[in-house]
Amino acid sequence: MVALFALGAMSLGWMALVGAFIALEKMLPWKRLANRSVAIALAVIAVGVALAPGMASGPGM
Repeated sequence: MVALFALGAMSLGWMALVGAFIALEKMLPWKRLANRSVAIALAVIAVGVALAPGMASGPGM
């Protein structure tokens, strides 16, 4: 919850995305598949932000 609060202070869009991932992990009946899918998605987002940091922030997000 603290991480979501800090993330929300910086960007509501990213907070909503991470919150949606957390909700998916909690609500899907396949826990292992959900956890791995969310981990892969977050890793892909992290690599994308590392390669193009200008695309991660700005007026559109």
